[in-house]
Amino acid sequence: MGNSTPPPRTPKHIFTDISVQLTGFNRAELAGTGMVDAYYDTLLRMIGEREAGQLFRYAEDAFAEDRSTKAENGPAFRAAVVESPRFGPVALSLIKLWYLGRWYPLPGAYRDRYGATADDTEHVVSSQSHREGLVWAAAGAHPMGAKGPGFGSWAEPPALLP
Repeated sequence: MGNSTPPPRTPKHIFTDISVQLTGFNRAELAGTGMVDAYYDTLLRMIGEREAGQLFRYAEDAFAEDRSTKAENGPAFRAAVVESPRFGPVALSLIKLWYLGRWYPLPGAYRDRYGATADDTEHVVSSQSHREGLVWAAAGAHPMGAKGPGFGSWAEPPALLP
């Protein structure tokens, strides 16, 4: 009667899980920035759908391995993505993207070996990406001129995350 097989995960779900692992922020916090769709689209434009598909496949396999071994801190994910010569530079660019709202181009060695798109240039994704950069939450600060914390808040020291 009941189907025990979970529905297949979409690439965007996997992208969000990758982002959770890379940033240290949870799914709700990342969704709250309103940037998941924009950053997912940015990744596909920067490395191409084929390479992004490979990244998602390797990451999903690593997530499954980490779940099966009940390993903490995602050692399989770290080995398959973060420490991988193929996906490590992409992971680093994704971290910068989430924290700074800016895409930094992939290193030349990566581009020579795995290819890149003409869009792989340094740029701010949008004005919203600057406002929603995770750096502000991590520093307990706010983007100047874009998202004020309220009158008189400058008299208080920044509140750091626990």
